[in-house]
Amino acid sequence: MNVMRKKTAEFILTLTSVFATSYVLNYVWESFHAVFLYKDHDFNAKKYVLMLNYASAVDGVIILGIYLFVAVLWREVFWLKTINRKQICVAFAAGVVTAAFIEYVKVFVMKAWSYAALMPTLFGIGVSPLIQLGATGLTAFWLTRRIVYQNRNEAEEM
Repeated sequence: MNVMRKKTAEFILTLTSVFATSYVLNYVWESFHAVFLYKDHDFNAKKYVLMLNYASAVDGVIILGIYLFVAVLWREVFWLKTINRKQICVAFAAGVVTAAFIEYVKVFVMKAWSYAALMPTLFGIGVSPLIQLGATGLTAFWLTRRIVYQNRNEAEEM
């Protein structure tokens, strides 16, 4: 296989892994905090599962965007191979800023949801959703690095 095909396959595998892992992580996160921390939540199972799937898919796309944002900043699409503290900080900050914007618009502008008394807030924004994209994004990047690069490095050593 030529070099360009290998790089393309590696890029597709990386993006697929980032999306899939972030989807699963956000599905779990949403499952835990949505039930207990939002007021007036409609617990119809069908609607709830559809909402979880939709929110998790959107979060997966946002985290893909964060991955690509860091790739553009560092001019390196395979930055997970040699991830450093600055990239970790930028990725986490991008997740927090994005979440803050989404929560602000949904809670204060659109009034799409409100928080229950159990939800701790920071400047009126729920702490759990505020850190969600940063935390699940970093975890997805770590898992992707393990999936894509650790196995590849072990195979190359053999």
